[in-house]
Amino acid sequence: MKTLFGKLLIINICIILAGFIILGFSMSKTLENYFIQQKQDLLVEQAKIIESQYLTYFESGIVDIDRLAFELEALDRYLDARIWILNRRGQVYINSGQDDLTTFIKDLEIDEIQEVFQGKILKREGTFKGFFQQPVLTIGYPIKTGNQVVLGLFIHSSIPEILKTTKDIRRITLISLVISSLIAFILVFLTSRNLTQEISRINDGVGAIAKGNFNKKLEINREDELGELAKNLNIMADDLKKLETMRRDFISNISHDLRTPLTSINGFVKGILDGTIEKKDQEEYLNIVLEESQRLTKLTNNILDLSKIEGGQLNLEITPFDINQLILNEIDKFERRIKEKDLQIDLNLEREKFIAYGDISGIERVLYNLFDNGVKFTENGGKIYIKTQYKDNRVFISVRNTGSVISKEDLKYIFDRFNKLDSSRGKDREGSGLGLSIVKEIIRLHNQGLNVSSSREKGVEFTFTLDGEKL
Repeated sequence: MKTLFGKLLIINICIILAGFIILGFSMSKTLENYFIQQKQDLLVEQAKIIESQYLTYFESGIVDIDRLAFELEALDRYLDARIWILNRRGQVYINSGQDDLTTFIKDLEIDEIQEVFQGKILKREGTFKGFFQQPVLTIGYPIKTGNQVVLGLFIHSSIPEILKTTKDIRRITLISLVISSLIAFILVFLTSRNLTQEISRINDGVGAIAKGNFNKKLEINREDELGELAKNLNIMADDLKKLETMRRDFISNISHDLRTPLTSINGFVKGILDGTIEKKDQEEYLNIVLEESQRLTKLTNNILDLSKIEGGQLNLEITPFDINQLILNEIDKFERRIKEKDLQIDLNLEREKFIAYGDISGIERVLYNLFDNGVKFTENGGKIYIKTQYKDNRVFISVRNTGSVISKEDLKYIFDRFNKLDSSRGKDREGSGLGLSIVKEIIRLHNQGLNVSSSREKGVEFTFTLDGEKL
């Protein structure tokens, strides 16, 4: 079978059958060995009784052979066993059966008898040199007077008779195994079918996601690995859906950001060339063209920088520097915009000089993007708080601005690429949604922490860390 259901069914059935066969065989052999061992112990005990009876006669001075033979015949019927007593020369002393042993005993190997006459208890399974047609269990027991072996006692019990009980047990066991196999087959069938159906549903869901249908949800209520897989696939679909939405927004935003300055540049250049714009006004419009071209350059650089960072092409050069001085230098770059919006800057630098360790150009970019974000989203007349603090061999740098609050849902995606805080572009007209992504990646490359929080009382606050030391 080529289907997973068929393969699972066959494999599980084979395992179950193999297990039951091994179990049945093991139980059968164990039972056989158990009953044979029990019979051996019984025959040895009976041999001791016979020895005791013989010694009783021997000690009384009268060995009644006929009486002893009669007792052994009764024991023969009770044990369903043949009992022989041989002397040291191999002659038959007593035979509980009617068999003629004269010829057979002559052919019997002397070692077989000598082992018993050496005082050893003989235990054998087989036909006893071909004398019996069926296998028998043979016990050879030495009968001693004092420390001398005078007679050899041989008791033969039919093994098929011993194992008669095991046949009934085998039959019961076989019936139980067959019933268990049927139940196991049904359970394996239902489990395999359920498992493959769930996998098929997951496969259909993955296929739908691969085709771009990110609204497809996998409704699989399981607490095992498949349930976890379905859950993760649903999370992946949601993330892909958000990423696709952000990608489309990014394309739309980039198209807008490219079209607006290009349209302005195109219009002003045409106006200058065809004389529509008078010479006295040309310098003013050329400055606008310069600003728009710089805006395009910034946008392009952001895209290239993020691509370089994510591609592992940005090599950090970690050096010590004064983080407080770097902050002051970056603030100066926003002096014009700060005045235009009448913003207040609250600087709370814990020490006059803080030594931090990092890539200076990378941290400059982080500070610039955070300040740019703060100036952009702070309302006119608002306030931006900048703070540095030393703790546990680290410098904590925070940038907080008053103004619009970011919802908890938006905070989850604030560092994502292409994300813009206002999808309607009502606030972030000039942004491409890449600034905070660049901040995140640069801090990540420094193996440092970056957090953001937002509340109506405090506004929006970004905090990142750098390795540092006090002077």
